[in-house]
Amino acid sequence: MAADAADPADRAGADIPDVAIEIPPAAEFVGLVRHVVGATARLGGLSPDSVENAKLVASEACTNAVTMSARVGRADPVEIRADLEGDRLLIVVEDRGEFPVMEVPSAGDPDSLDFSFERGLSLPLIQGLVDDFQLSPRPDGGSVVRMAIVDAPPAEPEP
Repeated sequence: MAADAADPADRAGADIPDVAIEIPPAAEFVGLVRHVVGATARLGGLSPDSVENAKLVASEACTNAVTMSARVGRADPVEIRADLEGDRLLIVVEDRGEFPVMEVPSAGDPDSLDFSFERGLSLPLIQGLVDDFQLSPRPDGGSVVRMAIVDAPPAEPEP
């Protein structure tokens, strides 16, 4: 596992993210990613709501990456990058697992507690919390999830 915080002096003209971390494809490391992304958003001055959204979408995307990697028995690390650009936090999660084929939940048992990634609930949750979302396959197998959160100014109180 590796984590690097980029030195701003080294960033001149480079595409180095503020934070880059690799974790083994194991569920026990998802919490670490949640904390690192949350700290990045908080230190970047994002609002508490944006910080919470960043933590949630990062952990959801990492959980999906871990699940897809386990499904095909891959032990390649899950790669996470977070980069602040003004009031915008960009989060990228890459894995070498199976590219997800979204299944539309059937009208089966309404009491079912099977809210798995395959049932298609995780990605809509992420999409609802971010301002930009892209899911694409990696050329050599796996997935790339790109998410952006733009910090909104606080809402004006109603008179």
